[in-house]
Amino acid sequence: MAWLLFFLAFVAGHLRVRKQRRSAPTKEDRVLRAPASNYGLLLQGVALSLAAAFHTHPRPSWAPAVWILAYGSVAFGAWALLTLGRHWRIQAVVTADHELITAGPYALVRHPVYLALFGMLAATLLARAPWPAALVSIVIYLAGTEIRVRAEDGILARTFGQAFESYRRSTAAYLPWLR
Repeated sequence: MAWLLFFLAFVAGHLRVRKQRRSAPTKEDRVLRAPASNYGLLLQGVALSLAAAFHTHPRPSWAPAVWILAYGSVAFGAWALLTLGRHWRIQAVVTADHELITAGPYALVRHPVYLALFGMLAATLLARAPWPAALVSIVIYLAGTEIRVRAEDGILARTFGQAFESYRRSTAAYLPWLR
């Protein structure tokens, strides 16, 4: 059920952003793209697929922690999408009218959607995946996320210069201990 809510939050965010772009056209010229982030997206998809593919029997003793992690991640991800507003994209793109968002969940981590997705992955793995598959899935997800973070941070740094560098130094990437 949490995955369904997570998916619905993404679809609702996408539809809301598309409607905003149609009703109030702005300079949507794509100024900078980070195509390397697509490789990271692919690795994240592989990690999530592994988590879904390998199942053991449910671990009922983990149920409260899994529930809190899963639904907390849904809420955190939805908050991030709402805060990002019209700047939300699946691919790494900076447009001519792009703003550097540093409020809400972006004050806690620079890439809160990746943290929310990692929380969903972790909840799924804790609930049902065998430990070897869980470790492989986590490593693949983190590798993909690192690719995406570096690509996105690169175009944000080129666009916003010192403002982004200050933000990067003061705010973790997507896990509290990673800058």
